[in-house]
Amino acid sequence: MPKLTVAIPTMRRWKQFLSQTLPLYLKSEHIDYVVICDETGEDVEAIRKTPLAMNPKLRLHKYPKRLGVYYNKRNCLEKAPTDWVAVLDSDNYFQDDYFRGLKEAWLAEGGANPHTVYAPGKNIRVFMDGSGKPPEERTGHFANWKITKANWNSVFEIKDWNFLLNDGNWVGHKVLLNILPDDVDDSTVGGTDSIYIARKAVLNGFTYWVVPQMSYLHTVHPGSHWIQTAAESSRLLMTKDWRI
Repeated sequence: MPKLTVAIPTMRRWKQFLSQTLPLYLKSEHIDYVVICDETGEDVEAIRKTPLAMNPKLRLHKYPKRLGVYYNKRNCLEKAPTDWVAVLDSDNYFQDDYFRGLKEAWLAEGGANPHTVYAPGKNIRVFMDGSGKPPEERTGHFANWKITKANWNSVFEIKDWNFLLNDGNWVGHKVLLNILPDDVDDSTVGGTDSIYIARKAVLNGFTYWVVPQMSYLHTVHPGSHWIQTAAESSRLLMTKDWRI
């Protein structure tokens, strides 16, 4: 089975989220390395004050200036010490069933395919925004879809395609770096970095497989990138033609 790095783009998420999830990732038998790519350095400095910093599985990176979400995710791929990388949001919860589901998908294909992006088929949204909403699941009806250039456009005819394609939290091979440009104006990507990456992959011959066994908890909270960019990402998602 290929070695796997969990790479986490982050900014000011230590206290509320990473302090809980990072110890679990470092203990998981499914994860070989954990890379933290920090936009401001505050999370990295907080981690360095804990015993976790001594863990040989951990790699810490901070930057002198903010990269933006797209470039931080791309940088996660670059910094990972393994070919296979799970680029995961810092404010969501990924338990062992996510990683077991990934490995089951690899086995089902007869091995990990470098030209497949493995995306979670079950995304349970947990509201921590004071709204009182119960948890909801918005992407289960896409489970086991293998999205390619041939059927990409049909996804947009189905309800909640935006949750499927723009929540991200996928696993991919570092060969993705060959098709993800390093000269994108991050401000034009806005809150649509995930669908931008998925579309680039499919355009270049990758398969975007929505793996049923891969599930996670997606938090909605006042400080989330999802909420902070909601207006702009909604505008871009609904006014830009994402079809191929």
